[in-house]
Amino acid sequence: MVERFKFIWDYVCSRGGKVVLCYVPGTYPPPSVRGVVVSDFFCPSPSDPGFTYPPDIKSQVLSAIENEEYVIDVPGYKRMDPHKLYSLLLKKIDQDMKIFIKLLRNHEWDLATCVLMSIDRANHTLWKYFDKEHPRYVHDPELENGLFRLYERIDKWFSEVLRSVPSNVKFVLLSDHGAKRMYLRVNVNEILVSEGLMKLKDRPSRPISLKEADERGLIDWERTIAWSWGAYVGQIWINLKEREPRGVVPQEEYHDTCRQVADILSKVTDPDGKKIENKIYFKWEIYRGPRTRYMPDITIYFNNLHYGANWEIGHGSAYSYETQVGADDSNHGEHAVFTCSEKLEPPKNVEEIAKTLRRLLEDH
Repeated sequence: MVERFKFIWDYVCSRGGKVVLCYVPGTYPPPSVRGVVVSDFFCPSPSDPGFTYPPDIKSQVLSAIENEEYVIDVPGYKRMDPHKLYSLLLKKIDQDMKIFIKLLRNHEWDLATCVLMSIDRANHTLWKYFDKEHPRYVHDPELENGLFRLYERIDKWFSEVLRSVPSNVKFVLLSDHGAKRMYLRVNVNEILVSEGLMKLKDRPSRPISLKEADERGLIDWERTIAWSWGAYVGQIWINLKEREPRGVVPQEEYHDTCRQVADILSKVTDPDGKKIENKIYFKWEIYRGPRTRYMPDITIYFNNLHYGANWEIGHGSAYSYETQVGADDSNHGEHAVFTCSEKLEPPKNVEEIAKTLRRLLEDH
């Protein structure tokens, strides 16, 4: 379970306002709010009791798409036929926007938020069809402009959203990250094992997740210094005493250990041994606040984010194109999208985005 944070809609509701939340990650099960919620992609099915809040708006939601089967997400999208995937993503955009617009028109609200996951799925899987410099570029007349058409479809729906709300409504359009072509992945835990920083009692015969390796008792935690978890961006945790269940690194050695591990990972090359641009960030340099305990001790951008990270064990190599769920065409990029109907200075980080939204709401 994710610890309960105070979200922007909590702020609105605490001031007596009402909200419409559609597909926002972290809203399954849906929170009890002053308003309505359609859950995120973790909801298993529209038949699930947590599909909407309150539950009795489910029929209203499905009627917006004429009771056709709602596409909550596209399971296995990284291994799906790309033409089928493209068709499903277009369908999902249409469904999501029809539902959102109907709720905007039928409910009172002070804050309305909609997250379109189709773009995330599309960037990770359709990038190689338009980017001729991609190492796995594929010429496909139908898909070469597929990613652009998805954005165009959203633009058309966004125009419909603007026609559905009063002219004085303030809007913000943003992404949680950018995207850029991915060449391959760095199997971080494989490197940590090869460098003696992670110890295994036995090696798996196939690529498995860190969780599965732990459950099978393959990791010798009493001799492990560091491990990695997560994809796209390299995230490394030190096996610190008094913090981790089987921590071995003394508190007084924490900073030196971080620097030693980071030094090793900063020297990761391409598969041919050529130097690449790796950027290292330490927790104490980039995070602050009471919840920094959740953050990785070391964050690394491999090859300026043209290389993704992979936490699996069992590839037998420092590099791979795929994970257990398939390959990615693009990695997360450091430059996101932000635009606003008000004239203001663009925020430079997440904290500034939160402050900007608060300021817009307070001016409401």
